[in-house]
Amino acid sequence: MKHFFHNSKESDDVFILLHGTGGRETDLLPVAGQVDLSLSVLGIRGDVIDNGHFRYFKRNADGSMDEGSLLLKTSDVIHFIENAASTYEFEKKALHLIGYSNGANMAVSLLMHKPELFRSGLLLHPSHPLKSFDDTQLNGLDIFMTAGALDQIVLPSEAVQLKQHLSQLGASVSFFMTDHGHELRTTEFTEAAKWWKEKIKQEKKGK
Repeated sequence: MKHFFHNSKESDDVFILLHGTGGRETDLLPVAGQVDLSLSVLGIRGDVIDNGHFRYFKRNADGSMDEGSLLLKTSDVIHFIENAASTYEFEKKALHLIGYSNGANMAVSLLMHKPELFRSGLLLHPSHPLKSFDDTQLNGLDIFMTAGALDQIVLPSEAVQLKQHLSQLGASVSFFMTDHGHELRTTEFTEAAKWWKEKIKQEKKGK
C-alpha cells in the first residue's frame, strides 16, 4: 500500500492516518500535528479506487457500505501495519488511529478486529459499520469521536449509535458534535487536542 512514514525521536508512539474518500495519505497531517507533534506518523493510502477516488473498501451499487469488502480489506490493513512495524522498527502496542469518514470506518473495523494492536482512536465523522459485531472487548481503549449536526452523508444518529456500541464493548468514548456537516472543522482539531492532553495526563497519574 502506498504510504509515508515520519520517524520521531521524541516518542515511541505512532499515529496511523486513514484518509476520507478521495484523499491521500498526507491529508490528516494537520490533525496529527495539532493533537501531538511528538509522535511518529504512518499515513496509509487506500488502495480501492471508486470513480477515481481512493478508498479503503468498496461500496455497493446503491452507495451503501460493502461489509464483505470492509472485512477483507481490514485484514489487508492489519497485515500492512504489522509489516510496517517491522520495516520502520516501531512498537506495535503504541499505535493510535486517526481516521476520517471512510478512513474512520476502517479504523472502527481495525479496533474491533485487532484491539490489542492499538491504544486509542480518533474517529472523525464515522458511520456505524459492523452494527452486529459484539465479539471483542475494548476495555482500556480510549476513543474520541466527532460528528456533524447537519451531516447529510452520515446522519448524527449513526455516530451516536456507534458511540453507544463502542461503549458497550468496553471503550472509553468521548464525543464532540459540530454545528456543521460532513466536512472537518478546526474546532474538531482543537477538541481532539484537549482530549489527548487529558488522556496523557490521566495515563501519567496511573503510573
